[in-house]
Amino acid sequence: MSRIFSGCLNLAFDRIKPHLLRVAVPNFTNRVLLLLALMAIVTIVDFKQKGREASKYREYGFILIAGAVGALLGFANDLITSSISPDYFVFGKGLDSGDGLRWRAGIFGAKEGLSAGIIAGAVCLFATAQKTSLSTARMRSLLTRLWMPLAGAALAGLTLPLAAGAFDPFHLAAKLESFLNGDQIRRFLRVWWTHTGLYAGLTLGLAAMIARTRRDRRIKAAEC
Repeated sequence: MSRIFSGCLNLAFDRIKPHLLRVAVPNFTNRVLLLLALMAIVTIVDFKQKGREASKYREYGFILIAGAVGALLGFANDLITSSISPDYFVFGKGLDSGDGLRWRAGIFGAKEGLSAGIIAGAVCLFATAQKTSLSTARMRSLLTRLWMPLAGAALAGLTLPLAAGAFDPFHLAAKLESFLNGDQIRRFLRVWWTHTGLYAGLTLGLAAMIARTRRDRRIKAAEC
């Protein structure tokens, strides 16, 4: 009897497990909506408590703008690089091959770029935080310097594949030679280096943006 009950329980769990996973692991859209909802709640509470002194809406606004910029960069990058090496997105990113791959790669890049931009924006705010809340002037100053991580990402994404050439530190070619021919492997590595350069350049550009912002703050404080 216990075996029958156990078998029925396992069968029932196997049937509902996919639904449980969908609830436990929300998709990308739901995660974005949840983030926006939390931001809205905190912003409303901040307004209730501080009135005109509230600043959360500026902080979240900057983070969301950084995320939007990252999404545009990721979309454009993956739309272009998927035409160079579709195999990178099939074997490297797990996308389905076939019609519409470039569009799906662009959407994938937009999601990755949005996440990276939001994280970068939050790190920038944390690293440049002051005792006072984020003012409109400070937010405007940060926005005018978003070109620095963008330029770093674009520059490194373009130059690193040229500098690296056929260098293959993780022996990707050996792992792919049973699936791809020589030209496909070269294209795969080229796109891999492009994406590596993109993230490396973004990190260096963000560090430069933070360093310049903090330096300008010290200079302004010394003048006062």
